[in-house]
Amino acid sequence: MARTILAISGGGFSEEDKSFIDDYLLKIPRKQGKLKIAFIATASNDAQGYIDKFYKAFKVEQPIHLTIKDLESTNIQEVVNALDIIYVGGGNTQFMLEIWRKTGFDHVLRNAYKQGVILAGISAGAMCWFESCFSEKNETEYEEFEGLGLLSGSLCPHYNDKVRRLAFNNWAIHRPKANLYTLEDNENLHFKNEKLVAKIIT
Repeated sequence: MARTILAISGGGFSEEDKSFIDDYLLKIPRKQGKLKIAFIATASNDAQGYIDKFYKAFKVEQPIHLTIKDLESTNIQEVVNALDIIYVGGGNTQFMLEIWRKTGFDHVLRNAYKQGVILAGISAGAMCWFESCFSEKNETEYEEFEGLGLLSGSLCPHYNDKVRRLAFNNWAIHRPKANLYTLEDNENLHFKNEKLVAKIIT
């Protein structure tokens, strides 16, 4: 069973109507009928406005969302394994990963990925799948922290931002052998079985 991750740097339903990258995502399953797609807004602390935009964008499918409280449900693995797509939103990557590890949802995601559930995400939801993350510690500092490790190396989204680009480049100098990816806000990466198969520019 194919394992798929779509890493989205910018755009998507939160910023665009009829987003190309979201349409691309929906075509990956190659399945007839409505798709079961769940939005996870942990990184934004379940921001309601963000969740509302998700439902508007995917209303013709079978959309649901999973709150931080839902992640602790006893049947969460069963719920997630029944999905076609998991879509992870942007926000605070470290906060999101801490919640996932605290609730055990990181293991749920790994299990679902192995079962063929498609993983997609924007910004924090793109960075989190890699071995290591390098992102904001606060308004002026960046730091390295551990990702989920489904993909090797690290990803820097929003590479068009000058401050972020400079910080990431300085960090990357000390990792010459690592798989490091940089994406501007109109660039996206499609991985299949942990191998990069397409770069999509929108």
